[in-house]
Amino acid sequence: MTETSSDIAQVLRERGARYVVDAEQRPVAVLLTPEEYEHYLDLLDDEADSQDEELAARLAQAADRSSQEERLSLQDYLRQR
Repeated sequence: MTETSSDIAQVLRERGARYVVDAEQRPVAVLLTPEEYEHYLDLLDDEADSQDEELAARLAQAADRSSQEERLSLQDYLRQR
């Protein structure tokens, strides 16, 4: 009887296995749940965004502009439009 990948994943979850080890029992990889992997990808995106100079300049400009100008209420904004 062959196990499918979902069967293997179920067994790993039930046993709480989190690491893949080599023949000498040294950890070589970490198993992530799909949710943890999605969170990891989000962190990578955030890190890439934090190093983007153009994005940082646009955010700084927006912050500077909003601190200099008084923000309009929604009703005032709609009247101006």
